Amino acid sequence: MTRIHADPVSTSLMHPTRRALYVALLGADEYTTVQLQEIVSVDRYNLYHHLRKLESLGLVMNHRDQGRTRWWCVIDRVPLPNDGSAQSSENSLGTIDLSNPRVQAAARTMLRELAQMSGGNLNLDSATLENLEITGRRN
Repeated sequence: MTRIHADPVSTSLMHPTRRALYVALLGADEYTTVQLQEIVSVDRYNLYHHLRKLESLGLVMNHRDQGRTRWWCVIDRVPLPNDGSAQSSENSLGTIDLSNPRVQAAARTMLRELAQMSGGNLNLDSATLENLEITGRRN
């Protein structure tokens, strides 16, 4: 039997929660644990599990503590592995990258409002938004 050994950094960044944490930290100088928890919408235990994994790979670090607040930052910038989500439709009018936490928050608000206006219910609480593809037809 042949075993294939993948790069641990790429494998780690394929996990949606770790990828979301890393992408969020790439877009900012630093975030607190509480801020990261809000961005990726996981409980504290899972958050620390994923942060410790990223830290063990030398990608992020807890670079300062202020009282009980821990501050995290990226210490090694690596290319993100392709997670297969970048499938573009031939009807695509454009894609919006949601790796910036502010853009992601605005997208969450907009999607909730659109769902409410259309009478639907959209639960994004446990979702990690990576990009938004707009499809349609050109006239």
